[in-house]
Amino acid sequence: MQTSEPIDPAKSKAADGSITNVLRLIGSFDHPGADGPPTRTSPDQEWADLIDRIRDMANHVRRVEAQSQEQELHVQNLLDRAREDIKAAAERVRATDARAVDIQARSEALLKAADERVKAAEERARIAEGWLALIREAIATEFTGKQDTKRVA
Repeated sequence: MQTSEPIDPAKSKAADGSITNVLRLIGSFDHPGADGPPTRTSPDQEWADLIDRIRDMANHVRRVEAQSQEQELHVQNLLDRAREDIKAAAERVRATDARAVDIQARSEALLKAADERVKAAEERARIAEGWLALIREAIATEFTGKQDTKRVA
């Protein structure tokens, strides 16, 4: 729908200038350091260039997002692997602790058995010493006593 108002050349020129400013701003991102004003091209070409730049930027954003998702997935995989490694290490620690407790229990049992054998050996040695003392006394009394009776007679 068109209005019947006449087109004001000042307003048209201002609108054209704002589009040029937008294009100049977008163009400055593509070509940093370009100091001069953009070259004059047709408005259709400017719009086509603008659309191309928007598409390029959209493609760039999609690539960056894809890379970001890829990196996030990689980090998540690393975290999962680290969690699995930690669980495996914890399991190995538990198994090692269980073996250590078992070894300690067996060591204590072996020490107790060795201590009992030492006590039994000491008791046998004490009994043997008692018998040896009786044998020595018997020998001393019997042989000494017989010799004394033979000497006396």
